[in-house]
Amino acid sequence: MKEQNGTPSAVIESASPAESAEITIKNHVLLSSASGLFLSSGMDIAAVTGIQYRMVKKLAEVYEVPFEEQEVRTVLNALSFSTVARLFSSGASTLFNPNKQFGKWSKALTNAAVMGFFTGVVGKVYSLHFERGGGLEGLGLDMFVELAQEQVRNGELNPATIFSFSSRIWQSL
Repeated sequence: MKEQNGTPSAVIESASPAESAEITIKNHVLLSSASGLFLSSGMDIAAVTGIQYRMVKKLAEVYEVPFEEQEVRTVLNALSFSTVARLFSSGASTLFNPNKQFGKWSKALTNAAVMGFFTGVVGKVYSLHFERGGGLEGLGLDMFVELAQEQVRNGELNPATIFSFSSRIWQSL
């Protein structure tokens, strides 16, 4: 059986667009988290930019949204989101690191959690926008923020999960 994003393609083909989008988002969140964990500053931004670009492209395919005309915009958006995630991660690891004695690993885990979370937010917002019939050209920063806030209000995105991931691991040591 052929695989797509680590998932058998027969499963993806028989799934609804929302289920396929969820699988796509989860796979890309894992990739972003791994990038945040293992790559140095700058390299993680480049990797997560590529991962988010690929995720948006796959989501556009799932929802049959034209993508080619908006590729540059998608790259710039992904670069912006991954840079913001990295800046947020730096601040978060300084403020919320539960065990500073672990140094690099503690910062890497925080970075992985933040990069994964932000990629999940990006995926959820694009998915919701596409599900509602929107296209890439109609998703400006103001609408993106509005959709993200809606997801947080509905409980679909929980900012507390950013820190609980790294905290649980370090508390178990």
